[in-house]
Amino acid sequence: MNAIYLCVYAQPWIQVSQQLESKFDIKPSYVVYWDVDKQSFTNMNWHNCYLQSLDQAWKGCDFPSHIDRYIFDEEELKAISHYELIALNMMDRLDPDGESFPFNNRLQFFRDLMGYWYTIVENRAIELVIAPSIPHRVFDYALYVVCKIKNIKFIMFQLTPFGSNSIIVDDIDNMPNLSIDNNDDLVPSKAIQDKITKVCGEYSKAIPDYMVQHEANDKKEYTLSPVKRLKKVLRPYRPRLKKPYTYWVKKGFSPKDARYSWREFYDMEAKRNEIVTRFREVYDNMTVSSLPDRFILVALHYQPEETSNPTGGVYSDQTLMIQLLDQHLPKDVTIIVKEHKSQFYTQLESASGRNTHFYQRIAKISERVTFISEDYNPFELIDKAQAVVTISGTIGWESAIRGTPAIVFGRAWYEQMPRVFKVKTKQDLQKALPQLKEQKNKDLHDEIIRFHAVLEDSFVLAKHYKAYLDNNDVTMEESAINIVDSLESFLNTNEGSS
Repeated sequence: MNAIYLCVYAQPWIQVSQQLESKFDIKPSYVVYWDVDKQSFTNMNWHNCYLQSLDQAWKGCDFPSHIDRYIFDEEELKAISHYELIALNMMDRLDPDGESFPFNNRLQFFRDLMGYWYTIVENRAIELVIAPSIPHRVFDYALYVVCKIKNIKFIMFQLTPFGSNSIIVDDIDNMPNLSIDNNDDLVPSKAIQDKITKVCGEYSKAIPDYMVQHEANDKKEYTLSPVKRLKKVLRPYRPRLKKPYTYWVKKGFSPKDARYSWREFYDMEAKRNEIVTRFREVYDNMTVSSLPDRFILVALHYQPEETSNPTGGVYSDQTLMIQLLDQHLPKDVTIIVKEHKSQFYTQLESASGRNTHFYQRIAKISERVTFISEDYNPFELIDKAQAVVTISGTIGWESAIRGTPAIVFGRAWYEQMPRVFKVKTKQDLQKALPQLKEQKNKDLHDEIIRFHAVLEDSFVLAKHYKAYLDNNDVTMEESAINIVDSLESFLNTNEGSS
């Protein structure tokens, strides 16, 4: 069986590939690797295996030069129009200022990527793709779409907030079904129970690790010494031997041809900071300080990021969730919208995920739509809300644990948890809304504990992705063993399915 390893680090993935080839004859035929590990992968000398760096893949570069890119006809493109729409929106992260990567260029870029991958999987007789994360960099999503077309197994790992534990999935839109027997007296590990206990307490003790890191980085940016600030101002004028690496598209160029000078890079960086400042001012001017008696909380996702695109599908346009809620909620229920704090951190990709029109458009949906400060205590909002709405955010999990129903519009690792309603259609929403009152503060503690115990059985404890590399809860050797064992179990369980 020929396989593609997509966006992998040398360790533990070289060891994983060796074990899979030895045990199950799964041969590495194509590898997209992180550039820091170029030498490690080059030294493998795999027979007939093509190596491509992630940096080049981002730009649509360095595909095999001898291949004839597949061209899709009208009927084929109609069949994948849903995926294409998601991909076009996904390219926001390549567009640094919202003006440099127009629609037609995005369309051509994605179709070129799919054409390359289509020919590659055919020429190399690919039967399996393994990716450490959900594809969200456009080039990897293009491969996912091709695998859908050709019925090729695509295995991904869904991250969880429990250390280095993840869950194997093969469908961006759905989690694997869990068999939860209400008669089983199951309990999860102490680590998970401790995490649940924290969520039941004060927010200051339960802040997600990534939020802590984002805030620390933001404070660091704003507490630079005068000397460091001067150096930052002078950066564009310093001579550099190498041009900056970025996957940002440059206006008038395709992704593969875009090259920024240091001056251009820092000018764009300053422009992006100004964009964030402007839309933050718009948001701040729309917020209210008091809460109404009855409200639904819509917790916006930081964008652009995988947790909303592709995980949310069409609901990566978060205004669509609010429009549906406005259409179906009782008229006396207010819709409170809370922005994600990370959206205002300039060291992230925030400028590509918002503009001043975003909040104005939401405000025009209805007079009952209002905004609350991004600094408002999330747990206080959760406890007072009738429900919390999110695509797939951690706040939905926190909400269900604390007693408030959660409505998720995307694929969430906790979507089968009690008090969580997955909504993809108007009918789903109409079915969920009447149940909110009965579910609010209902004693579901035992059921929630049981859910986590069953979920834990599907965990893969491994440093499979860059976000886990610094964790100390598992070694690289153990990671490789756990990944191989879990892949074997998953493939055997899902043999014959697409």
